Amino acid sequence: MSDPERQLNPVAELLRRAAQLSEPERAEARAAFLRRVDEEKARESTKRVVLRWAAPLALAASVLLALLLWLPERGVRYVVEGAEDESGYVRVPLDHPAAITFSDRTRIRAAAGARLRIDETENESGARISIERGRVEAEITHTGHSDWRFVAGPFVVRVTGTRFELLWDADRERLEVILHEGSVEVEGYAGSGAVSVRAGQRFVGDALARTLLVSDTTAHGPEPAPPAAQGQAAEVAPAPPEAAASPEPSSSEDPAPLVAPPSNKPSWTKLVSQGEFRRVVQEAEARGTQNCLASCDAADLNALADAARYVGQNELAEQALLALRARYAKAAGSRAAFLLGRLHESRGAAARARTWYETALREAPSGAFAAEALAGKMRAVQILEGPAATRAVAQEYLRLYPRGVHAKTARQLAAQP
Repeated sequence: MSDPERQLNPVAELLRRAAQLSEPERAEARAAFLRRVDEEKARESTKRVVLRWAAPLALAASVLLALLLWLPERGVRYVVEGAEDESGYVRVPLDHPAAITFSDRTRIRAAAGARLRIDETENESGARISIERGRVEAEITHTGHSDWRFVAGPFVVRVTGTRFELLWDADRERLEVILHEGSVEVEGYAGSGAVSVRAGQRFVGDALARTLLVSDTTAHGPEPAPPAAQGQAAEVAPAPPEAAASPEPSSSEDPAPLVAPPSNKPSWTKLVSQGEFRRVVQEAEARGTQNCLASCDAADLNALADAARYVGQNELAEQALLALRARYAKAAGSRAAFLLGRLHESRGAAARARTWYETALREAPSGAFAAEALAGKMRAVQILEGPAATRAVAQEYLRLYPRGVHAKTARQLAAQP
């Protein structure tokens, strides 16, 4: 065996082992690699003898090793303990729970008898966990760009970093989420909108009764009765016929609030967080809806818009959002434009949805709702103009949000002939 071959044999074995390392092991290997480089540089300062063949070959091997150690693997990886992983489908035995550990240190504990599927792991920010039935406990690691989704029936729980329990009763089509740390957003059946849930709160969604409820876990103690029985959550009525088109209002200076709720009553924002959407709408009617639209402060208008959306009063929701844009353009205009886009999209009014999504993007191109607004525009363009026009919007989405929630859909649309 030649000298170069003798030099390369240990390096080849090292490269093979490096390719099999987990991400935490790679981090340790990177640190060790840098220490070794420093040591070699110190030795070379006193010893200048370099072998004719070994030096260039060792240099090439070092470059390959560095690439392996620093090049991250795409997506999240996971290990299932206590259950069989059948290409992402996890069926937990009836006599013991299972644990799922991800490469970003996110952990999921699935109770005995639970069924779930792990999808979309190619996104390095997180994955999609579809719960078929049963209870899971999740501890999501927050990395700054985390994006995890837990899907149960018509409900989608969007998570960045938090600790919670989730129970999906498939027979009753009932979802319960208990937040221990952080916050999540839960999207329900069509037209219900997204509901924010914070640490110390419990969300209960009933797809059959079309009810949503958020309550404090400390206030209620044991698991609450179904929302319909408590009379706190509102039944969602069918969406009314599309209202006549109204022109986009012009922006104006934000005025000072004129009307605030009585101090001895909970704020509308708190009522919405507790799932008392119907009560908010009823209190607005008691004050005088038009009077509120003209004089309520921004917080109340936001709460009224959300509550109206959740109970299916889309016309009232639209009026509240338009009032926000007319009276609080600087503070809430772009968010209201985005929600108007969602509102019209849920009605099937693609043209008006596109207009509002584009307005939101124009007013806040890098705002909190920019990615969702661009995804909404992509869907509207697909309906209105077909594949060729959609392809350009999908490519723009991928350029700006290559790891976004809608990246998989955008890649499919971008690849259309």
